Amino acid sequence: MVSQCRRACGFSLIEVMVVIAILGIAMGIGVPGLQTLLANQKMKSATFDLITTAMIARSEAIKWGGASSASISIVAPANDFSNGWCVTFTKDTPCNMTTPGDGVMQVVRPTQGVAYVYQGMTAPIVFNRSGRLADGSQVRLQVDDTSASANSRCVSIDTSGNATVKPGACA
Repeated sequence: MVSQCRRACGFSLIEVMVVIAILGIAMGIGVPGLQTLLANQKMKSATFDLITTAMIARSEAIKWGGASSASISIVAPANDFSNGWCVTFTKDTPCNMTTPGDGVMQVVRPTQGVAYVYQGMTAPIVFNRSGRLADGSQVRLQVDDTSASANSRCVSIDTSGNATVKPGACA
């Protein structure tokens, strides 16, 4: 009886190979879709960080506007948002990612694998006391996936200080 159990117990080599083949096919179908999903989520997160920062800066400008004539700014180190950015009390306050210092309300670290491209803007984003953009012109930042796995997104901050997102490159 022991010899019969040895033959009947366990899996044959063919059964194991079939299971491995099925798992290989399932992984081949699932992994590319998962990579696309992760790239799209990374882009959504990076865009959300930028939109949230604009909303915070605008609300802080309105909040502090009654108490002072200072404006609230979103400042990036060397004017490159790909290095991160800070919400500051003035546009002249430097954004140091390692040691923020006085006048910095919030530091936002960059999302790895994402590039932020200015569209016609060279200065920090400045909100005045009413929550509007201080220079009176619209701001556009294009959010790009450096691995080109996900579609670009365009973050626009209109003259009233409201931020919106559109899929695709900024026009």
